[in-house]
Order: sequence, then structure tokens, then C-alpha cells
Amino acid sequence: MVAFRPLELPGRGRRHHEPLRTSFDSLTGDLLAQMLPLAQKAPYALFGHSMGALLALLCAIQAPQSGMPRPRALFLSAAAAPIDWEECRPASMASLPSRQLWDQVAGMGGLPDCVAASTELLAYLEPILRADFAAFESWHPAPMAPLPVPITVFLGDHDSVTEQQGRKWRRLTTNTFRMHTFPGNHFYLQDHWRDLAACISRTLHPAV
Repeated sequence: MVAFRPLELPGRGRRHHEPLRTSFDSLTGDLLAQMLPLAQKAPYALFGHSMGALLALLCAIQAPQSGMPRPRALFLSAAAAPIDWEECRPASMASLPSRQLWDQVAGMGGLPDCVAASTELLAYLEPILRADFAAFESWHPAPMAPLPVPITVFLGDHDSVTEQQGRKWRRLTTNTFRMHTFPGNHFYLQDHWRDLAACISRTLHPAV
């Protein structure tokens, strides 16, 4: 059995009262602190979507220095591998005017009609989006050695993250590499979460 344990970042959900973070170093440290109690007791794997995929990678890299084993596997969704990063870095979104920011998010498929119709919800989400984009856009990764951890990559076939970018994740593992493509855009997982969960479960517990 695979137990799912979501991790919340500061400034959202039950931690909405905490200040937002705008650097990957700070976000990674926060996630590692949340992971530590469980990771010291039982095997674990990491799943991250979009920016979360990059944070999952950083957590896997830094796990030994934080007193925990590396994850059994990395599941990385809708993210380009941080290789040749400066060449594939997207245009800045953190400082866009509100209308342009939401137009960009809508173009990625991440603005449901029910959210777009609520000025209160947009006002709540906008600072979170800007903080995430600021962290993402200010990150300058150092060269990374491959990890001894299996990597599985998930992509949407109409996402701006290309299959070529997805396959570059292969260079960051000395273990097995797999890639699965689903119909959809950057937020394909909203329609395919059952298949995604089944794939993760099969990878962690293959049939004997």
C-alpha cells in the first residue's frame, strides 16, 4: 500500500498565516523539515508537479545532509530538467500586471471558470503565484551529479514542457528512468489522476 502525505508550503492552506517564501533554498529547507519525522521511520518517495518537481529533486539531493535516507523514487511531473537551464528558462511572470499574469495562467490551462469568476479567490491566489514565480525565476542551479534514485517523468502532450526537455531528466539518475505522456496541457493530472496514481503505485510495488 502507498500512503499519500501532502506537504503544504508557507502561505497557503493550513499555513496561510505564514509569510510566503520567494527562494528555492527556503522552500527546500521547509519541505525537508516536514519530511524528516516520516522519512526516518519508513521508506518514502517524492512526487512533485511543475515547480514542485524541481523542489522534489532538491529535497532528494539534500536528504542525506538533513539526516534522512534518499527517497526510493522520484516522480516528476510537467517540469523541464534543470539541464541547460539558462537556455530554457521561461520569460518572467512574477512582475506581470494582474491581467497579463492571469492570461498567462489561463493559457497554461490553470484557471478554471469557477476560479476566474471569483475576484476574492483571485486576490487570494495572486500573491502565492507571484511568490512561486519569483522563487522559480531567481533560481540558478549549480551543476548536479546524477542520483542513485529511479526517476519517472510525467508530461501532458499539449504542455509547453516538451518531450525533449522531459527526457533530459535521464541524465540526473544512475538508476532506471521512465517517462509517461498523458493527453492534456500543463495541468493534465486534473483529468488523469487515477492513472497517475496507478502508475506510481505499480512502480513502487511491481507485481511479483
